[in-house]
Amino acid sequence: MAWVPGQAVHAQAMAAADVPPLAFGVMFRQYPQARQVSWRRFDDWYQASYTQGQIRRLVRFSSNGDVEATGQDMVLSALSPPIKHTLATYYPTRTFCRAIEVTNARTGGLTYEMATCETAISRTVTLTANGRKIPRPK
Repeated sequence: MAWVPGQAVHAQAMAAADVPPLAFGVMFRQYPQARQVSWRRFDDWYQASYTQGQIRRLVRFSSNGDVEATGQDMVLSALSPPIKHTLATYYPTRTFCRAIEVTNARTGGLTYEMATCETAISRTVTLTANGRKIPRPK
């Protein structure tokens, strides 16, 4: 199963009380040092963004508490040359302000999510390590 994190565009912030109990419980059992936790809901999964030490991380859960993916912020300058090339080619007028390296918990596959920082048209672009675009689901 391919991990398609391009769904991040459709995320909705949510209160911790609205997170399914299994996902909420697993979050704090597996990541007890997580601080400043915020939750977002995507189509079929729940994302906890949190700080651990100085690093901003994320973990995505199914409603039954299975970990679907984990990730952490990375500096934009650390993106691979193929990713930088794709961003420059397909998004030359966009300004990206955040990059996240995401690991699929089932396959170990890596994807990279780059968020634009234009407030009116903010979106997330998801690419593979070799710069291939991962389409957003319809």
